Amino acid sequence: MNLLLAFVFLPIDSPAALSAALFVVLVLSGVGLPVPEEVTLIFGGYLAYLEFIDFWTAVYVLTAGIIAADIVGFMLGRYAMAFVLRLLARWRLVEAAFEKVAALFARFGDTIVVLSRPLAGVRVAVPIFAGYTGMPLWKFLALDLAAAIPWTFFLVSLSYYLGSGFDLLVGVRLIRHAFFIFLGLAIVAGIAVRWMKLRA
Repeated sequence: MNLLLAFVFLPIDSPAALSAALFVVLVLSGVGLPVPEEVTLIFGGYLAYLEFIDFWTAVYVLTAGIIAADIVGFMLGRYAMAFVLRLLARWRLVEAAFEKVAALFARFGDTIVVLSRPLAGVRVAVPIFAGYTGMPLWKFLALDLAAAIPWTFFLVSLSYYLGSGFDLLVGVRLIRHAFFIFLGLAIVAGIAVRWMKLRA
């Protein structure tokens, strides 16, 4: 949390600060922050359109953020999922459903890794199952890159070349501030949801 606040107070005219913020948001969204990956990629492309960051820098940084988030998920699946399953053992239906998905992934894992990139609800779980089912890390990274590179390039390019349309929508060029405000609201919403679940 302190790290995120530090990004808010960094000079937002700094391309390095903006790039670092985009990277961190993607990593955190991959491990539970309620910020859709697409939103961050589109913001990155629009920042490039506004010339706050370089187009190719945005593509490289955002791709790296996606891969870093997926590596975290992969490691969680590889080293923590057995413990989670032991906790879920009392809920037979949940455990059975999890094992069915794991069996499906073990059979079609390569295809799932590549095709799940545009599927917001699915892609967060894919690295976890890849790690849990024993897919080699090098293979997962190769498949993940094959999906993440064109996906990132497509969305960043889309918002970059349609940037004038975004200008008409927002009316001002303060998207950098909006990005950090959105990030702060998402963090607060995520904390509130988790707190309510713990209280329930």
